Amino acid sequence: MTALEQRGSGPPIILMHGAAGNALWFKPLIDALPARDVIALDMPGHGGSANASSWEMEDLAERVFKAVSPIATASRIIWGGHSWGGKLAAMIAATHPEATHSLLLIEPSSTSGIAIPAEMLVDMMFGSELGPWNSLAEAKNSARQLPQYTNWNADLERAFERGVASGPDGKWRARISRETLIAICAAIGRDHSAIVRKVACPTLFVVADESLGWQEPSNFTLIPHANRVVIRSNHWLMSNNPAELHRAVSNWLNAADQRDAQTAA
Repeated sequence: MTALEQRGSGPPIILMHGAAGNALWFKPLIDALPARDVIALDMPGHGGSANASSWEMEDLAERVFKAVSPIATASRIIWGGHSWGGKLAAMIAATHPEATHSLLLIEPSSTSGIAIPAEMLVDMMFGSELGPWNSLAEAKNSARQLPQYTNWNADLERAFERGVASGPDGKWRARISRETLIAICAAIGRDHSAIVRKVACPTLFVVADESLGWQEPSNFTLIPHANRVVIRSNHWLMSNNPAELHRAVSNWLNAADQRDAQTAA
């Protein structure tokens, strides 16, 4: 898998984006953590990473863990992710506690599953991101109308460009296909609460106020010891309210540093 890396101190932070995203979605957060050791992944089938042989959540969680496990031999990891990536991070933390320092969940997908059929979910959430478009400029203009791009800036533009490509017919399309997104969403939609309930490490939920109604029953109740921060935003916290997201994550990491130092002493 390809990645965006920043070398620094502290436990390594592995970040996994949501479906149809890529590693560059985390660039503003990484920039807000200049002293930290952070790796944001291009998940399978996204950005510069190859497709997966299986899109089932258990298989992907193991694939990600094995891809970054050399890091875990030197230091326990802070697993983190947004949406799809958040659910995967929780599953890795649950199944590999020996390699886990803590868990950062940014608007994670529902652990208990999603009742909406995968095809409908893809068309509702991602249909306008797939194309085709006649030019890159047309693709960007289309993207700027979507809620995840309402605060369009240079970072979002680069993240969008990483997710599209020009085909042999000259048309621009998303690098990920509708069929692949349907397979991913079908896997996300399954109930994985029995696995995630095993999470025992320090955990932070950062969720949008717009999502609180479903985050509470489907995620909060499974990890009752977790810290929670609710900020004014839609599902795409990284672009809709980055300042509050960065503050919440920084404060949590700083508090963890203090606990680690006290434990070491």
